[in-house]
Amino acid sequence: MPGLRSSPEQVHQRALRQFSVEEITEGFAAARGLALPSQLRRMLKAQGRDLHAEFTRLLPTRPQPIPIQRWSARRVGLLGLVAALVVAIGAPIGTWTLNNDVAVKTPLGTPLQVHNLDCARLEPLWLMAQSVPSASLVPCVQSRLPGWTVANVAVNDGRSVITFDHDRAGAAAVVMRLAAAACETNGTAERPSQVPGVRRFERVERLAGAFTATWYDRFLGGCVSYRLHSTTDPTGQFANEAPQLLGFTTREQLRQALAQRSHGQLQLDPAAAR
Repeated sequence: MPGLRSSPEQVHQRALRQFSVEEITEGFAAARGLALPSQLRRMLKAQGRDLHAEFTRLLPTRPQPIPIQRWSARRVGLLGLVAALVVAIGAPIGTWTLNNDVAVKTPLGTPLQVHNLDCARLEPLWLMAQSVPSASLVPCVQSRLPGWTVANVAVNDGRSVITFDHDRAGAAAVVMRLAAAACETNGTAERPSQVPGVRRFERVERLAGAFTATWYDRFLGGCVSYRLHSTTDPTGQFANEAPQLLGFTTREQLRQALAQRSHGQLQLDPAAAR
């Protein structure tokens, strides 16, 4: 990799064109080390290099560990900086840039670039839990029904959005939102829920050539709404499948898993934080 001939000093000087020393220091404190591909990690090890230590030695003060914060434009920029530094060392300087404006200004929030939201995949679920600290439950994909795929997952401060595509119902056939605010359930009918502590409500609309259904799952500290809209399925054939896509994991389970994975160094924001 040509980028192995780059130096932390070069990357640091380029970073100073866009960020202050304080922002770079905070970026390293928030990242807790560098995520490197295994091949690059082996090559650096063969050279006897400790990339993280080389970077932090360039800073006037050693980064102090900080707790995970809620999402903001500044936080996304700082975390993006760390990713940019890693990529710049692993590839020729100047061949990669971070388009942070896209990440911050995306209407649904910051895209996570993941298409797998299984309930056992913790990383995106931690970010969703951070986006709505009051939510006692966090949605995840419990069923891989034929035809359904996770098209996008996005988060911002106060909301997370999951978009599902379907091979026949169409792109963005279901859009799910997790929020702290109570769902507006006027005009809905309450339906049985299989999840303890969750109340489910449903609204169905049949228009000429289209079918729309909206579900609301209300629980302590949050609400999940998900809406199915299809012009290729006017009879609502897929309406029975959409509610089966989602399951839940508890915030407490995510908190314990994060503390265990980080050996107590990382914690989710307190559930009452807003």
